Amino acid sequence: MTDWRFDELETLQQRRQLVELSAALQRATLSRRLNAIQARPGNALLGTVAALAAKPAVRRWAFAAAVMAFRSWRRRR
Repeated sequence: MTDWRFDELETLQQRRQLVELSAALQRATLSRRLNAIQARPGNALLGTVAALAAKPAVRRWAFAAAVMAFRSWRRRR
């Protein structure tokens, strides 16, 4: 009877170690990304804009806004 409890306790300890390892890896990844952003904020902004531009809906809205701005500018002249 105590044998299965020991196995269960060992399994729980292994799961806890995996969760702690996962958390440490996530912290390291976030730290690395934040350091990269702080080192080159322009690249981070450009990457964000590029990721947004890759979405078709955002492209449509941006194109429509650019057309409206161009028409407005042309009318003022």
